Amino acid sequence: MLLLIPGGLGAQDFFMEFDGSVEDLQRIEGYHLKQRTEDSLSLISQLDLLEKHLERDGYLETGFDLQWLDHRHLKVKVDLNGRYQWLTLDPGNIDPVLLRKSAYKQKLYTNQPFRYSEVQALLEQLVNQSINSGYPFASVKLDSVRIREQTVRAKINYKPGPYITFDSLVLNEPVKIKRKFLQAYLRIPVGTAFSESMVEQIPLRIDKLPYLKLSEVPHLTFQNDQASTHLTLESVKSNQINGIIGFLPNSKGDGELLLTGQMNLLLHNIFGSGRRLNFFWESFKPESQQLNIGFYQPMLLKSPIDLDMQFNLFKEDSTFINRVFQLTMEYAYSKHHFIGINTNLKSSRLPTSDLFQDLTNFPDLADFNLNQYGMNYRFDRLDNYQTPKSGIKFELLASAGAKRIRRNSAINDSLYTQLDLESNQYAWELTIEGYLPVAKYWVLAGGLYAAGVYNDRLFFNDLYRLGGLNSIRGFTENTLFADNYAYSKLEPRFFFDTDSYLFAFYDQAWWLRYDLENNQLKDTPWGAGAGISLTTKAGIFSFVWALGNSKSQEFGLGQSKIHFGYISRF
Repeated sequence: MLLLIPGGLGAQDFFMEFDGSVEDLQRIEGYHLKQRTEDSLSLISQLDLLEKHLERDGYLETGFDLQWLDHRHLKVKVDLNGRYQWLTLDPGNIDPVLLRKSAYKQKLYTNQPFRYSEVQALLEQLVNQSINSGYPFASVKLDSVRIREQTVRAKINYKPGPYITFDSLVLNEPVKIKRKFLQAYLRIPVGTAFSESMVEQIPLRIDKLPYLKLSEVPHLTFQNDQASTHLTLESVKSNQINGIIGFLPNSKGDGELLLTGQMNLLLHNIFGSGRRLNFFWESFKPESQQLNIGFYQPMLLKSPIDLDMQFNLFKEDSTFINRVFQLTMEYAYSKHHFIGINTNLKSSRLPTSDLFQDLTNFPDLADFNLNQYGMNYRFDRLDNYQTPKSGIKFELLASAGAKRIRRNSAINDSLYTQLDLESNQYAWELTIEGYLPVAKYWVLAGGLYAAGVYNDRLFFNDLYRLGGLNSIRGFTENTLFADNYAYSKLEPRFFFDTDSYLFAFYDQAWWLRYDLENNQLKDTPWGAGAGISLTTKAGIFSFVWALGNSKSQEFGLGQSKIHFGYISRF
């Protein structure tokens, strides 16, 4: 290409026109180039772009003749000189299995336009497939290239190099972790084919472990057709324990005291195997308490499946008691995507109380058993497990099952004729959380949470319970009921240390409702406030002040909720 650019050009519009055969001009018109620009350099860049487009589409001998008619007007005479085509591209000595995994298809390279970008992408794909299948030193190129009468014939020359497998995991510093578990978790067990993508994912997967962190970038050594992975890890204090114990006078007036309080225990990486145990107990109202016990087993029986078991007990004063056992098995089919199946077994029981004996209509409470089965999907791209500062997390759960109502001796047996004792019940839950760094010390945290439960006849002991520090702040814990809800959170955070920050928040329920036989509610409660989360070597100190507004709670300082907590880490 010969280009003559006159000097002294002013800040005026520059434009170019093309000259050539009708066929060539129609081809160029299809690229939708900018033929009028503000400066000459932008005009020339459009010609460079045209040349790349033509080369991509098989015009390898394009000629341009440039002539400046004046200091703003460029005339370009074009001769595309015909389009090159593939005669054939022979796969050569490539392994058929590797070839099937690539984008190679014989028909794409037989009597088709020659596009170098497609060839380059194919060769790069073959190399990437190789380095993730045990051949990190593979190379590939075109060989026996013959060009004749604007046709191209070539053969792929593939050199796999030695087959490499993963060898031992080398820990440069001692940490409490079993090597076999860590290798299985990182997908690099001894004897499996070397994969560069698995090595690249090591920092991301380590970040998902709250009890370990990388001190240095992982590196590899190769010897005797084996690759050793070297990691420098540090242990992180992630186990948590905190609790409050108190006593209240017994409302029965018998002189005995009621035990109240809260106890939270979280143990990570039990016996260095990645297992997790959590225990939570709470009782702040007389005769009411909540108990959660969970156990998490990663890599179940050395498989890529994780097992999560949860038991929940909820006792609402003398009204009802719910027991729920949930079992979830989850599989990570890529570094950010997880899919699982779950089963949920729930039993709800009412007391045999005199309160039910004189009823003429069935109450909004019932004894029942519910067996549900479902699936869940999770997308997790958060940058950190403990205190995320960027990324997004999405989780969706759907379940269905059979509900069987049990007869209670305190309720008139004739009232059960109003009910369908066996029915189907459905439920779904959605969680979306995101973290966006907006300035050097500022992170905008937000979330959307929604759920629904459906049955021809729902009861109070079917409903979700919201309110409190872990849902809609500004309300007493578990005082908001719903069969359908959706609420959002918006929380700007100012980080004055790595994991310590000040924050303000606004929680808004877009809908919160229930529709029972004898009771209905529709509300849009909201809460606002501010707080601090201070992370120290010994633990996490938190303070939250919140105000809430709903149909049953007026907005005012007298309704302020103060959440003060300290979680000890060890």
